[in-house]
Amino acid sequence: MFPTPTAKLPQRFALKDKTIVITGGARGLGLSFATALAEAGANIAAIDLNDSPPSELDKLQALGVKAKYYAANVQDYDGLRNTIERIAEEFGSIDGCIPAAGIMRDKPFLEHTAKDINDVMGVNIIGVMYTVQHCAAQMVKQNTGGNIVCISSSAGHHGCAPMTCAAYVASKHAVLGLVKQVAGELAQHGIRCNSISPGTMRTAMLKQIFEDTPGREQLLNSGSMLKRVGEPDELHGAMLYLMSDASSYMTGNDILVDGGKL
Repeated sequence: MFPTPTAKLPQRFALKDKTIVITGGARGLGLSFATALAEAGANIAAIDLNDSPPSELDKLQALGVKAKYYAANVQDYDGLRNTIERIAEEFGSIDGCIPAAGIMRDKPFLEHTAKDINDVMGVNIIGVMYTVQHCAAQMVKQNTGGNIVCISSSAGHHGCAPMTCAAYVASKHAVLGLVKQVAGELAQHGIRCNSISPGTMRTAMLKQIFEDTPGREQLLNSGSMLKRVGEPDELHGAMLYLMSDASSYMTGNDILVDGGKL
């Protein structure tokens, strides 16, 4: 069921007429991925908590693809399933899944409250599991195979010093474990499951942390070989590779994009 790599390289990176579901698709890395994959020809079904879609999604229509926004909570098992079933019906298929919704609580471990821990785990691992399960179920039903790319973090490979975010680090380690297990179970259906582990990326969330904590930006800049934090579009190459047939012999693996963390 997996594609045989006979097409020329540019064709293997193409995503024309593929439908990709992206949670957290209204902001941050999720929206960045939506834009990049639409440029490669993919149709985008973006899921987020906002009542209304971001204006950036409307701009994707100019690329000649279909892009639609769905308001749903990744922690609502039945509600999310209904949304994903609706996407499959309205788009005709689900070919890719990127569970990019994620949150962080930056505070010392001994100050983490039960709510902090439950909120982070609820979005970053339980919500990921729900999303992957529901999308994979549609792929199996279609009998067309598919690609799943989860978002871990360089923090999933080690700690997150100098930041203090124990629940976040634990959740991103869990994502890596989930990918290993799910990849083995879904391979028989022609579904590949991999992950990307970004280093520190200049998202709106990080910009807010920099504003709230003077000196944090300089400290994080010094933590990589490139002496700077990354930009979201520097993840696009890795995402396109994993979501396309160019990576047809890769599953159960992770791509670490961290600027050479020291």
